[in-house]
Amino acid sequence: MGVLWIHNWIAFHAPRFYVGKIDMADFLALGANGVDLFFVISGFCMYYFYGTKADFSYHSFARFIKKRWTRLSPAFYAATIIYIIIGKYVYHYPFSLPLNFLHSVFYLNYIGGQYNTARHFWTLTVEWQFYFLIPFLLIYQNKIGFKKSFCIIFGAVILATIATILYMADRSDFLTYTLLFRVTEFACGVLAARLLLNGTIRLKYRPLWLMAFILVTYCGRLMISAPVLSLSVHYYNIFKVIGYALMGLGFAGMMYMALTSAKWLDAVLGNRLFKTMGRISYSFYLFHVLIYPVVVLFIRQHLPGVGGIAAPILSTLICAVILYPISLMSFHFLEKPFLSTGNLTTK
Repeated sequence: MGVLWIHNWIAFHAPRFYVGKIDMADFLALGANGVDLFFVISGFCMYYFYGTKADFSYHSFARFIKKRWTRLSPAFYAATIIYIIIGKYVYHYPFSLPLNFLHSVFYLNYIGGQYNTARHFWTLTVEWQFYFLIPFLLIYQNKIGFKKSFCIIFGAVILATIATILYMADRSDFLTYTLLFRVTEFACGVLAARLLLNGTIRLKYRPLWLMAFILVTYCGRLMISAPVLSLSVHYYNIFKVIGYALMGLGFAGMMYMALTSAKWLDAVLGNRLFKTMGRISYSFYLFHVLIYPVVVLFIRQHLPGVGGIAAPILSTLICAVILYPISLMSFHFLEKPFLSTGNLTTK
């Protein structure tokens, strides 16, 4: 929903909304970091399901990749075909059905951009880059320990990121949408899962911790804002890397607190609507870019009196209502039949 909101907000040219002297639009813009939260959750889930398996091997590596492919690909391939057809025959984009589809078959959506079917598919490319990294941690933690494996694997990627930015300077912008820039978010999710599995940390003064994690997340958001990035002409991407790391830490902390407060978590997220939304969220994300441009255009043409912050709010609500049945149908036909074979907890 946060990602849907930010796309609608930007489509209406990011209108401002003040309560007193506070610009609430900046706060609402945190919805843009739904993807960052998703990467943290992904890192958490991948380690949580496999982190205690002492027998994880290179054979398990292949099984892991197969299960991830089975779980994600049917809905993604169907969405890709729909985007290609609509893009080619409705919007007249220069799509090539075989080349664009083959490009997505191997999740190369950000690499080789001329064949990228939908701009938000870059997240799946990053996700798959992580899927090829996390098994090395799972294999070698049983040989040299978790701390050494974690520091070597994630530390090497972070050092490679910094070295690349220092070498390429302002030519490194394209790395923003790769694992190099986002690896710290996955790493923070892994750490949260490790702490939860060990059960060694009990946070006291939880409201203060929650406020601290929110503050860290917001500081991360500030680090990737235009005023901060403008502080360096050539090496501003260092600020981005720091910002993503802080957001990853903040989101991981809030997630850890939620998961160690079962009663609170169930009270807030345990209702039927939120459970269903969680279940269909993958399809919701896949198809939302198909819907929101049409709704935005409709509001602009037929509801010209709706302006300011009301326009993206109305557009987001309409999109959500339209996307709910579409995502539910996609889940039942393109995801649910493959859940058992794609389940990480089953043999």
